[in-house]
Amino acid sequence: MSERNPPPDWIPGENCDLILAHANHEPVPLVCAPTRYDPTGSRVRIHYEVYPNEDPNGPPRKIRHLWFRALIAERVLAPDGSFFPVDGEALRRRLIRILREEKDLTLTTRAGTILGLYGKDHVVIRSIYAEAETLEIHLSTLSLNDLPPAAKDTWLAEALNARSRWGTAVWR
Repeated sequence: MSERNPPPDWIPGENCDLILAHANHEPVPLVCAPTRYDPTGSRVRIHYEVYPNEDPNGPPRKIRHLWFRALIAERVLAPDGSFFPVDGEALRRRLIRILREEKDLTLTTRAGTILGLYGKDHVVIRSIYAEAETLEIHLSTLSLNDLPPAAKDTWLAEALNARSRWGTAVWR
């Protein structure tokens, strides 16, 4: 982007699908790769797992894994039908810089923001095509609090939520 064309304010569901962020870097807006035969559009898949605790007397470890597929190409349509203003190479570089942080990542979706994400070991599956590529990104969190199904802001003040990794919080 040039100085004449400043970056837009990124709004998931309008000019991007998701925003991946870390405090040390500029946030990266992403357009998700379409899923064949799925007319519902972009999505973040969430998978819950329970692992045994290393301490036999401790409670099991509960982890939530998230996957999404980012589309990287030179000409990508944003959800609002406009051309995405970030070129593919710049997007890929910015995305890799954030993923190399490995912890304290933030993912903003149409439904809200998920904090405290981390990515270690197996994080990205890259598929290269003639005119584009997809990056299937896998992140995890110890928080089991879901995004609200409809509300943009929800105060999480219940006792169960207070015991979460960041205590009571607001999904935004």
